[in-house]
Amino acid sequence: MADGASRSCPILLLGGGHAHVEVVRHLGQLGLGAEVTLVSPQRHAPYSGMLPGHVAGDYSFDDFHIDLSALCARSGVTFLETSATGIDPGRQSVSLATGEDLAYDLLSIDIGSTPSLPPGISSGISVKPIATFTERLAQLDAEAGQGSLRRLAIVGQGVAGVEIAFALRRRFEERNIQIALVGRSKEPVPERSRRTRQLLLREMQDQGIIHHPDFDVVAYQDAALVARDGRRVAADEVVWTTSSGAPAFLRQTGLSLDADGFIRVDETLRSVSHPQVFAAGDVASLPDRRPKAGVFAVRQGPILAENIHRRLTGRALTPYCPQKAWLVLISLSNGRAIADKWGFALSGRWVARWKHRIDTSFMTKYQR
Repeated sequence: MADGASRSCPILLLGGGHAHVEVVRHLGQLGLGAEVTLVSPQRHAPYSGMLPGHVAGDYSFDDFHIDLSALCARSGVTFLETSATGIDPGRQSVSLATGEDLAYDLLSIDIGSTPSLPPGISSGISVKPIATFTERLAQLDAEAGQGSLRRLAIVGQGVAGVEIAFALRRRFEERNIQIALVGRSKEPVPERSRRTRQLLLREMQDQGIIHHPDFDVVAYQDAALVARDGRRVAADEVVWTTSSGAPAFLRQTGLSLDADGFIRVDETLRSVSHPQVFAAGDVASLPDRRPKAGVFAVRQGPILAENIHRRLTGRALTPYCPQKAWLVLISLSNGRAIADKWGFALSGRWVARWKHRIDTSFMTKYQR
């Protein structure tokens, strides 16, 4: 379509995140697919829970990606492979990279988050956005193959950082590459149970992963990470798994945002400033805030789908109640995993098999 062209759609979904794939499936089952348009810059949407398994070599690209075009075709939904460049909630329209404007009656936003690196740092490889991480992973493979990658540092001690460290250890186990985990906390996954932290520290020692705690990164220069206190960690390449940032263009939309730039929503996942706009996943700022983790986006999917349907039919919306305690399954990329909930932790091969069943069951719903 020519630049400046416009058209309208009753329901516009921006982003192919974990919540929106359920919205597409659910509304398609209700026979509302013809009223829905999904916009995503990538045709293939990754499932974050299986990314470490892909990095470790356990899953292929197709194993952990949902083909959005195929899902939409099965659900009768229009799919546009492009990105949004602006949102005007006053005019109820979205500008696309193609130059087209889409008018909507109802908008839902599930576009994820962006890398949030220390100020002044732009080099290294970020895990986010996950949708394009496989391309950056190929860069790591190339560096390893050329012999220029001898020391690899993963910055970020959360679950994502720990899993990526173990997965890269497995991926490069045939090469003499030193893997280091770096972060500001005294121990990995400080938000989880003490038992989990103990298990992880022991596993890192067994797998030869070097841990640099209390290391507040302020620079990456001359092939070394630099801490605020002046300490240095040599690294030929850095993988960033640090906290998430909000897409910058949201600050120009007029939507109510929190201090970090994420869209403020009420308990029904509806924008607090514009009732015709919903948001879910990382991009949403909940009244009862939770970490930016896929487990919440997955749980939001059915509620978001139901509330979009309720909004169309004039019924009262139902609240999303995020769990106060949630199960975390941490892959060790050696056939074992750790399960953590309620302050307890268990480890073993059976946990890894359990995680595999959960992950593949999720994917099966959208890959059929």
